[in-house]
Amino acid sequence: MVEGNPDIHFRIIRNVLYLLSKIYGFVVKTRIFFYKEGIFKSIRLPIPVISVGNITTGGTGKTPIVEYISRYLQERNRRVVILSRGYAANLRQEHNFPANKACNDEYLLLKENIPDIPNLLSKDRVKSGLEAIRRFKAEYVVLDDGFQHLRLTRDLNIVIIDTLNPFGYEHMVPRGMLREPLKELRRADMIILTHADQCAPDKIGFIVDRLHEFAGYIPVIETIHKPTYLESVKDGKLLDINYLKGKRVFGFCAIGNPLSFRKSIEGLGAELLGLRIFPDHHHYTSSELIALNKEMGGIQPDAIIITQKDKVKIRDNSDIWDFPLWTLKMEICIVKDYEIFENKINAILN
Repeated sequence: MVEGNPDIHFRIIRNVLYLLSKIYGFVVKTRIFFYKEGIFKSIRLPIPVISVGNITTGGTGKTPIVEYISRYLQERNRRVVILSRGYAANLRQEHNFPANKACNDEYLLLKENIPDIPNLLSKDRVKSGLEAIRRFKAEYVVLDDGFQHLRLTRDLNIVIIDTLNPFGYEHMVPRGMLREPLKELRRADMIILTHADQCAPDKIGFIVDRLHEFAGYIPVIETIHKPTYLESVKDGKLLDINYLKGKRVFGFCAIGNPLSFRKSIEGLGAELLGLRIFPDHHHYTSSELIALNKEMGGIQPDAIIITQKDKVKIRDNSDIWDFPLWTLKMEICIVKDYEIFENKINAILN
């Protein structure tokens, strides 16, 4: 029967998603046009703004780049404040966050790694930028997830591209993962490729050629997420990452790019018994974590491995686990064209 034909159902769904992506794309392009023509006004802060964003949905490794740039400025004795939008804000009363407001996992991760750099969450980034100047005497602001935030003028526009899925299937959401047409990459001043070590060199060459096709010959920097050590969720004990070699482990995560997490674990020589994937920004419930721990009883892993982004959301449930629960800590390393990155940042330092 026709109504039972999965191919027909698939085509119908695909066509509906395609239509919705066209509508979404029209709205996005109209908004960009209005800003370009001055119908919508952009506002410039009295201090430099560095925007770090992406052109696709999902995880590209943006948050570690925000941390890296913020540290770079701080190490040069610049007062810097991060301005975040706060998507999927559903975590409360963590890290002394106001009880009447909500924060998200990226906020908690940055707060843990760079606690001395303020991070203001607000939909109105112009307002929070002025607050950063007033409250913290900010000399620079880093605009987290700022590529689409055209209301705030930026002095350096950085776009993060994940080599594992660089072009979002070349369709706008919901048909694909693009938040804007790829030709809008021409607004960028610099593109940073992430997970370059998890991508074949010839594919990276192809990605760079395509980026130049869309955006012209703007600088393209290559980075990796380097595993540094393991940290016990229960007591904070640290282990060398070589501990994972030959170990039977299970992983779970709620991040935008679980494939990269899988590759990182396997690249350290562990035998990955399974990887449970939750939606990005998922807020774990106690019952879910208890069920996971019970499931581990039948698997008997040597350890359970999670990301730091997951750890900041489950710290209050650290005592339920019958198996060692370790966070795989990572850091960003620029592996190609560091001098270009440095020159771009230093050009706006005063």
